Amino acid sequence: MGEAKQLITKENFTQWTKDCGVKCIQKEYDDIAVSAVKNGKTVQEEMQSRGFKDFHQFSKQCPKFKKTCWPIEFAELGSGYVLYFQFLGFLMIIFFVHLCLQVPCMVVYSGSSNLVDWYWNDWTQAYGTDSTRCDCVGNSSGYAATCGTWDYDLCTNQSECAFTTPGKWLCQSWCYAGKYCPKTDMDVSASMVNQYIQDGSGWVVKSYSSCTQNATIIAMCEADFRSGNTAYSGSDLASDEGSTWIGTQWMSPGNLGPDEATNVIIPTMYTVCVISMCVLILMAYSSQVLTDHKVDAGTVSPNDFAIMVKGLPSTATDEDSIQEFFKEHAIKGKTDTEIVKVVIGWDVEEWRENIARLKELKKKLDQTDRTTPEAKDIQKEMVQITGALKSAGTKDTKLRSSGVVVVLFRYQSDMRACLRKWDSFWAKWFNCESENIGLLWKNNGLCKGAALPRFPIGGRPIAKLTVARAANPGDIHWAELAVPQSERIKRLAITNGVMFLLIAACFGAVYGLRVASMAVKESAGSGGVWLSLLPALVVAVVNGLLMAAARMLGDKEFHDTLTEQEFSQAAKMSVGMVVNTAGVLYFIYATPKEWYQDGGLVNGAFTMLLINAIIPPIIPYCDFGYQIRKTQRSKLEARLPYFNEVLGRGPNPKDKEQQDELKAVKAEIEAFKRAHAPGSMNPTRRYATAIKTFVCCLLYEPVFPMISLVGLVGLCFQYWMDKYLLLGWFSRPKRPLNADIANFFVRFVKLVGPIGLSVSFFIFLTPSFSDKNAVLSQFIISIVTSSIFSLVFPLSVWIRCWLGLPCHGEFQVLEHEDDYYQAQYMWSKEMKYHKDQFIYKNLPEDKNPEFLKPGTSTAVSVTDMKASYGVSAAAVAEDAAEDVAKVALKGGRVVPTGPVIGTIGSLPAGPSPAVIGTSTDRPGVTTEEDSPSVPLVVASGGDLPHTPEPGRTAGRVVWEFEWKGHYSAYDGDCQDYMERKYQEFQSGSGRNRVNVRTKGIQISVDFQKMTSKRDGSDHIQKIRRKESE
Repeated sequence: MGEAKQLITKENFTQWTKDCGVKCIQKEYDDIAVSAVKNGKTVQEEMQSRGFKDFHQFSKQCPKFKKTCWPIEFAELGSGYVLYFQFLGFLMIIFFVHLCLQVPCMVVYSGSSNLVDWYWNDWTQAYGTDSTRCDCVGNSSGYAATCGTWDYDLCTNQSECAFTTPGKWLCQSWCYAGKYCPKTDMDVSASMVNQYIQDGSGWVVKSYSSCTQNATIIAMCEADFRSGNTAYSGSDLASDEGSTWIGTQWMSPGNLGPDEATNVIIPTMYTVCVISMCVLILMAYSSQVLTDHKVDAGTVSPNDFAIMVKGLPSTATDEDSIQEFFKEHAIKGKTDTEIVKVVIGWDVEEWRENIARLKELKKKLDQTDRTTPEAKDIQKEMVQITGALKSAGTKDTKLRSSGVVVVLFRYQSDMRACLRKWDSFWAKWFNCESENIGLLWKNNGLCKGAALPRFPIGGRPIAKLTVARAANPGDIHWAELAVPQSERIKRLAITNGVMFLLIAACFGAVYGLRVASMAVKESAGSGGVWLSLLPALVVAVVNGLLMAAARMLGDKEFHDTLTEQEFSQAAKMSVGMVVNTAGVLYFIYATPKEWYQDGGLVNGAFTMLLINAIIPPIIPYCDFGYQIRKTQRSKLEARLPYFNEVLGRGPNPKDKEQQDELKAVKAEIEAFKRAHAPGSMNPTRRYATAIKTFVCCLLYEPVFPMISLVGLVGLCFQYWMDKYLLLGWFSRPKRPLNADIANFFVRFVKLVGPIGLSVSFFIFLTPSFSDKNAVLSQFIISIVTSSIFSLVFPLSVWIRCWLGLPCHGEFQVLEHEDDYYQAQYMWSKEMKYHKDQFIYKNLPEDKNPEFLKPGTSTAVSVTDMKASYGVSAAAVAEDAAEDVAKVALKGGRVVPTGPVIGTIGSLPAGPSPAVIGTSTDRPGVTTEEDSPSVPLVVASGGDLPHTPEPGRTAGRVVWEFEWKGHYSAYDGDCQDYMERKYQEFQSGSGRNRVNVRTKGIQISVDFQKMTSKRDGSDHIQKIRRKESE
């Protein structure tokens, strides 16, 4: 028997590892798509004319991004990835500004060396203002209970002086005060410094500051051998019993000593730090908003037209009645709003647990060798669950609504107007409309208006509705929409309770380890110093475990969207790591005396935060998941001959046994592809790690100002490491990441940062100051300012004020008109709500067409939904069991990945990262060229139905732009709009410059200069208004 033909080789899978990486596909794809439209071809035909057999060959030649590129350049991954690196830069700027503002504080600290005085400090007195602490009380024998020159007679002449180092203090009045009387500032006069004196087993303070000095007696001393301005240095000085302290080079407030600081510049600078942070947060958020707009310029997403409605009754299963309700009540003062489609979230409780279990088994199977008995058992259970789901259609099931629907508007402006009515402050809290105050800005909505209409049940308006902007398709957890609120709260309480117990357990373990390491260090001497680093390393490991636990617990909760689930996971990760890192440190070293001891809070914070700022960014570099799959990869070479033998029989074997064998081989090859694929970036974890570094370093800035530098270096290291891995190693993200998670973490910083720093500097600075009110007054200013900023007004209010400042110029919202019936052709099938919901998408095309038409009813009856119930159950089971990878481009385009094995005749040279969809896939395009363009239409007919052809308008006027020496007409989707705006300009009622959207591309048109400029480009094009004959 001859050797089987080598259809696939090990090199194919090695190439797959490279092909999975992040490449600059969007720009190259858009260029081909635009050329396809201009040349009247499909994308496939245009690719073939350029020498590419299919999409996978095209994507392989796409260049990788440069490691030094600006984040905005890989915007095709979604604004979330761009904003992640911008967020890291924002945190670094905060640390840099704080480091500069703390320089005056560090200068003051470097001029003092009173660390040893903390030995006699009592933390119970650290925050008090007891004016009787320095009252004269005498020692245990009653000596020096009143002020007097008690040392004068002991040293009247130099030869018979009882002290070896006489000084001016011999002629000064003093008394013994209580042990909590603080030292005085040595800068005033060394001889006036209070001293701690041994008194039996305790100590008292030899206090000069408690007494009024006799200038005549002091003048006598200044004229003889007692004139030296030195501090008292008698043999009865109390000892600190060998305690070791951090060096003055750490430049901490401990250098000033307890109750000895007087320089008000220190708390003042931290107030400035708090205020500067508030300003920087506003700048960061405004930058994120504008960056998100810039990234998404030229694209229209499905949720630009959609709202999510909650609160409908379970009997609300008639799309027409819901559509009629919003047609009449969606917009204030309008009763004929055009509604495109209503998508009902059906209640599928009987599926939910089975689907969750199926996905869990699929994930476990992917990590298991398919030839092992364990894999066979997993597959057997999956078959059983799939069979149960497929049999659902045979049941007499009564479909119920989850009470949640997605309503699609024809015009984006209608969607925004609906949100102004239904999603305002008054709507959320009082179920009322909002009214404007006439003298203020447009749509201010500051006054309470009429009650919102309620959805009718049995003919009576009863159901109170809540409305919000919908998430994009693919982000909605349709199966979880019907979970009752009580069940959600119960599950949330369980997961958060478990997370709390995990944090407490980790906290206790790290605390115990820290105490043990301190004991070992004391007994082992210098050899135990290295053991003291162990807790810091353990904290880094425990933080990793907490992140994994937070992700697992978040998956167990019920959320309407994937984004909400990520928020929950991110909050758990952030809080857990901050408590485990910063909280355990403060708990161990809670008293001021322990802050500045060698091996105390300052040393511990530096060691722990440095290690936990450097190690977490390194861990993704190791890609442990890829390393673990090395065992599976090692088995590939032995299986290749068998694979080629089975594949060599042909793609369509007639024998049932051979068909099953071919199917099993394809599944095993897919498993080997996953084993060769690099890991992917987990944005939630990376955000949480950055927040942990930022918050922990921020909270310890007042006690150790140089920790700002540790935070700055750690975040900078994370920035470059993550960027290197994203662009150089990690697999391409499966879906574009939106800006929501970046905005969530900016709000998190807004909530925690200013308030946390205010409380922190009050705690750490107050024990050092003699006048506690000097710190308290600045704390009050800071906490009031930060509370108003963080708690009273949301960022949406602050950002309006910030962007309204004269220095920002005129901030305008893009004025364009988007029509769903046109925009729908720019999105793939998966990015449409009625093709994303698992029951709707399995309906026949005549019942649920992909492309909707104006004037045609799109409502689906309950009878049709029931007929599709069993088919949908089977499809859901298959979707859960098969994880089909996709290349996601921004703007709602998704290119599905095909399996590595197709027919023998079309077998690719290697595993393909993506295969272009069928002829019904209609991804849209934006172009990086300077000319406006129309979207790609990959349709059988080649033209966009129900849309004017490019260059054709209903009137006599055609607007054109200059391109390569000749004029071409703008697309028909903007001709009427441009003409209307031009007429308004001519009449004096409109502006000379307007923003126009044509086929997903934003352009700025200047009617006065008759020029245009595409958003994101500096190229100016001439335009003209041509009247057709």
